[in-house]
Amino acid sequence: MDLADRCQALARGALLVAESAEDAYWLGALDRFLEPWIRDRLHSLNSLLDSCDTRRELAEHTRALARTAATYSELREELFSDIHHTRPEPPWRIVRQRTMAIRAQSAVLLGQPTFVLRRLDAGSDIPGAATWDFTVIANPSDSADEGTTFVVMVSTGDHTGGVPVQVSEELENERAWYQQLEYGFHALGITPFLTAIHDPDRHRKRATDDGCGD
Repeated sequence: MDLADRCQALARGALLVAESAEDAYWLGALDRFLEPWIRDRLHSLNSLLDSCDTRRELAEHTRALARTAATYSELREELFSDIHHTRPEPPWRIVRQRTMAIRAQSAVLLGQPTFVLRRLDAGSDIPGAATWDFTVIANPSDSADEGTTFVVMVSTGDHTGGVPVQVSEELENERAWYQQLEYGFHALGITPFLTAIHDPDRHRKRATDDGCGD
């Protein structure tokens, strides 16, 4: 078997690891985020194998491919346990740093939403801002639950403090969800500047300005 055949065998093996985890740890509504992501990621890593010029590069790229599949399998097991098992309150789980994270809350005693925060493709960006979406899934076990998705704009400029994040008023009004958005960015290694957190009275000010105050 030549090197090309061995690399293809590795790619098939990595996909088998991913598919086995998907069969073992069914995640319902989360699969529409995770399954396309892992296949795109494995495809990108596999394409790097064709450009290897040295043995060290080959070692690095094959290791990355194998590690990504194994990490994905572990992630699915963690998320499955977060939802279905009694355990300490689960954290945000990182799918890929600075790109996507998920927080799946326990549904053992009480139905709670699952949160997905992810950066969209660069083609969705506008000048000076990256486009993200923040999805709240009421019933993660239901694969038909598409959740409620909010567009989130994150500044791409240089900032000495937190990174300005702009969301809709609708999301600001959902205070528990808005707080989870902040936690999600921190988990991804991004320090956000969320106006309604730093100025908690802004809604009351808006109501007064509109003549709706006391």
